[in-house]
Parts: sequence; structure tokens; C-alpha cells
Amino acid sequence: MTVIVARADDAFSQNLREAGIEVVNLELIRTEVIEDLSEFENLISRLDEYDGVFFTSPVAAAVLAAHVLPPVRPKIYALGNRAVSVLKNAGFEPEAGSTGNTSEELVASYGLEEFTGKRLLFIRGDRSMRTIPDRLAGVATLDEFTVYRTVELEPAEEVAAAVRQGSPKWICFFSPSAVEAFEKRFGVGEVTVAAIGDTTAARARALGFEIGLVASKATNSIFAQELLTHLSA
Repeated sequence: MTVIVARADDAFSQNLREAGIEVVNLELIRTEVIEDLSEFENLISRLDEYDGVFFTSPVAAAVLAAHVLPPVRPKIYALGNRAVSVLKNAGFEPEAGSTGNTSEELVASYGLEEFTGKRLLFIRGDRSMRTIPDRLAGVATLDEFTVYRTVELEPAEEVAAAVRQGSPKWICFFSPSAVEAFEKRFGVGEVTVAAIGDTTAARARALGFEIGLVASKATNSIFAQELLTHLSA
């Protein structure tokens, strides 16, 4: 069995290989921190004016960690184990309970009363979903700042050829941006999608992909284990 993993080779792919799965790594996107962060530096010099800061990406969390020393006054709301780990490793204390598979679940885990009337900051990438701004519209004052961009990559021809050969296949997606990049280059075809979370699965479904699995928790280890269990059933 062949599984396409739409990211660079890492522990996730290794877990699949160790279980006897043939893995084709297809890196379609990468993130680049904005070159000129002078406006961001000016913004975070006034960070104590905010009641809370949102992160839904480890890249955005790393940018904060590179420019600010803990502790900070605002509460930190972080989505995903990787973003939480980046912040904790830098000495910050993201809110306990800042968990969930989606931004919607993150906001819902606190309830809108947590944010009512407050001034909040969302540090994000250029393709971040609009869930947090939309959910908090009319509830809180939310400023947004983009600190990184998502860049699409052209895969090596031998990798692209391997992706096109044979069907059906499974493909693992870790972000809506990767779904869009794959569909642009290869179409929907006869692949079955395994998605790390509901947001990624929703984008794949909207583009016409067949969804075979959505991880119950948006972590690499759980995603890999649940996929292996599903494939062996």
C-alpha cells in the first residue's frame, strides 16, 4: 500500500514506514516569516494593552518567542500541541485548556463570556482561516497581524510522477493550504484523504476529495496511529 504524505519526511512518515507502509513524501508548501517585522516589533512593545493573544500556528508562536521575553500580561490562547509546545519551551504559559481540533473548539472551550468586551490580538499567517475573527465579531475588539506567509513549492518531477502512478492511494493532509496546492497540481483523482483535523477535512471535502479518515485529535502521533488502525481493519 502507498500513502502520500503531503509534507516533508518526519516522524509521522517514519511511523508509517515502520508499520510496512510505502510512503511518498510530497512537500507542497512552506512557511516564510515576513522579512520586515518592524511594525510587529512596534505592536508588541504595547502588548500589555491587550487582554489576550491568539495563536493557531507554531510558526506564529515562534515569531512571538523570538521577539518577546516572558512573562507577558495578556492571556495566551494557543491551538494545537505544537504551538503550545513552542510557547512553553520559550517560557510562556499558554492557557490551560487551550486545546481542541479547531479554532471554533478553542473559542467554545472558554465560552464567549471569556472574551466579551476585551481587546484581543490574533498573530497569524497570511492564509489563516477567519474562524476566530468571525466568531468574536461584535463580542470583542480583535486586532490581527500577519507575521508569515505560505509559499507553494513545485515538487521534484520524480516525486510528482510517483504521485500520478497507480490508484487508488491515500494522501495525508495537514493543512487546507496543502489541500489546495495538491488539487491545483494533480486534481482530485482517485485518492482518499486522511486529514489531521476538521478544518483540513472540510477544505478537502469542498474541493471534491473523498474523506476516509479525520484524526480524532490534531496531533501527529494520534493521526498516524489512527490511520494505521484504519488501514489494517
